[in-house]
Amino acid sequence: MSEIKNKKYTYQELAAFCLQISMLLNAAVPLDEGLSIMSQDAKDEAEKKMLLSMAEGSELGLPFFQVLEETGAFPSYVVRMARLGQETGTLDEMMSSLSDYYEKEYQLLRNIKNAVTYPIVMIFMLFAVLFVLFVKVMPIFENVYSQLGAQMSPAAQSAIRLGGIFSGTALFIGAVLVIAASGAYIMSSMGMKVSLAEKCIYAVKGRSRIAAAVAKRRLASVMSLSIRCGMDMEKGLELASDLVENDRIRDRIMACRDMMEDGSDCYQSMKKTELFSGFHIQMIQVGQRSGHLDQVMEEISDSYKEQADEAIDGILARFEPTLVAVLAVAVGFILLSVMLPLVGILSAIG
Repeated sequence: MSEIKNKKYTYQELAAFCLQISMLLNAAVPLDEGLSIMSQDAKDEAEKKMLLSMAEGSELGLPFFQVLEETGAFPSYVVRMARLGQETGTLDEMMSSLSDYYEKEYQLLRNIKNAVTYPIVMIFMLFAVLFVLFVKVMPIFENVYSQLGAQMSPAAQSAIRLGGIFSGTALFIGAVLVIAASGAYIMSSMGMKVSLAEKCIYAVKGRSRIAAAVAKRRLASVMSLSIRCGMDMEKGLELASDLVENDRIRDRIMACRDMMEDGSDCYQSMKKTELFSGFHIQMIQVGQRSGHLDQVMEEISDSYKEQADEAIDGILARFEPTLVAVLAVAVGFILLSVMLPLVGILSAIG
């Protein structure tokens, strides 16, 4: 199995894979047979080889988590939770829960991509319209003025030239940034590290309200799953810290884990480290006392997902009318600065 190391599953593919494994286990289908069946509908040859290799490993009696680990296609979180599921006899439930987790991750990632892509496209359109206006339309007005024996004001002429240079430069810089970002994304998907891109991403994740909501959603979701399958809270927090990409929240998670190892309970540790606050920390206290902390964590996870979605929708809701207003004002101001003197000239001629 060691020769198949280049296949990496996306969130959507992980969700589908975990769901299929859960269904196979619920139907009492042996994993080697089920994986062989799944390989028949693989989307490419690499995935087919990987699934057949996994089926071979299962047939030889290897534990399922080891089969997953040896492919190199699955995150350590999936491998560790699959191992825990096998040890506790709840692998089917574990894979179903992992499917739900990665389905939510995929939906959230898709929303974030849309929130980033849409403004970029709109900004490009804004500069493209201004560039065409300055380079193609405004020279026509200059010719009209020339034919009428008049000249545009020096301010208008300077604005036309500077506007064309500015919008053209902005389009060029934007295109370079898009190409660089695309290259960095392709390189990272191939396993190569791009230090500058990583620094920029970490800077955004450290300050973004959306990134903080995503980090806390992951934390709550991992804790819910860990508690449900009987994992120690400390180990659950350590596992969550590997998935959280926000440094401040990761530090709080580790501080909370240290406090719990020193004997503090879950509620007090999370409250003192400010992992959760307000209504959520009250829910954790009630969940801890009632023995339903896993359900509470799942509710908190859903709450933070809604917060992230609302933040994304809010950005789009504010951005679109703002950009349309800027475009309308800019185009209107430019045209009026040219048209009003022209109307005056035509009136004088008439």
